[in-house]
Amino acid sequence: MTHQVISTLPLVGVEKFFCLHGGWLTIAHAAHLSGNYSMLISNASNALQCLLKRHSRMRTRLRVDDNRYFLDNLQYNSEQLSSDLFFSPVEISNESWQETIERRCNQDPYSNNGTIIFPMFHFMLLYNSQQSDDQLFHLVLFQNHCVSDGQSGFILIHEFLTLATTSNALEMSEPLNTEILPLLGQLIPRPY
Repeated sequence: MTHQVISTLPLVGVEKFFCLHGGWLTIAHAAHLSGNYSMLISNASNALQCLLKRHSRMRTRLRVDDNRYFLDNLQYNSEQLSSDLFFSPVEISNESWQETIERRCNQDPYSNNGTIIFPMFHFMLLYNSQQSDDQLFHLVLFQNHCVSDGQSGFILIHEFLTLATTSNALEMSEPLNTEILPLLGQLIPRPY
């Protein structure tokens, strides 16, 4: 599927370091919850579409072109940026949630012969359907470190949970944010 690119930033410095030569660094943030996980599954699509409008970095992809690294900001389109790309409920029974997270963090995120990483953010809901409704389940956010840091992951999990569990939050219309924040290297003044 072809996505419309609205802006491109060349990766430099630390952001580039995290993806050089086919490397990657996936950060996982986990929220350990109890209660009815089915509410999160049923409200995930609307919550994610709000987050995709609100946070332009969630609509980015890493593109490698001739050993140069770019961050493409994609045009918001709910059909092309389907919630299924950014959220997956996973039933776990024999495997521990820690093993699932470790396997995902070590999974190569590149596609298209090692030239694209998309999506850069992915929520995974880990649950065991054999347990009662008040048992523990886990909401995990996987994010590529070249576009995000530890602090922003906590913010995204908080906003996702707020949108998915507040009764009137899903009825609100979210304005589209098209501004992409500068990369870390662009914020540091150069001595030359």
